[in-house]
Amino acid sequence: MRIAILGAPATGKTALVSALASHVDTLQVSDAPSPDTLQTGRYDRVLLMGLDRPGTTPAQQAADAALRAQLAAMGVAFAVVYGREERERLRAALRLIDPQDGPAPRWTGVCEKCADPECEFQLFTALKSSKVAGRPPA
Repeated sequence: MRIAILGAPATGKTALVSALASHVDTLQVSDAPSPDTLQTGRYDRVLLMGLDRPGTTPAQQAADAALRAQLAAMGVAFAVVYGREERERLRAALRLIDPQDGPAPRWTGVCEKCADPECEFQLFTALKSSKVAGRPPA
């Protein structure tokens, strides 16, 4: 399978290419595909690095917007790889390259901004239980 990885400068695309190549030896991964090869469908998947890491600069945002516009103008379908750490990005890329049957696994942690009703219920239940027990929330 041939994979193209695109991304703004300093978004970790080269690290992801290395991680994918060492994790799955049957992949042919490129982090510098030419526009011609993207348009001709030479790649089975085109992945774009997300800008979800801390410290994203205006230059990265502009480069990301330009890449997205170029891909859209060429009619190239792509998926975005998110993750704050290299390991998270590798897992996300592997899910995008070879999606498993069924829905993506649900978030099981506690957070305050996910808007998942089950998560919010667990959060508030835990907070309520900790207040009743007289201890700070975990």
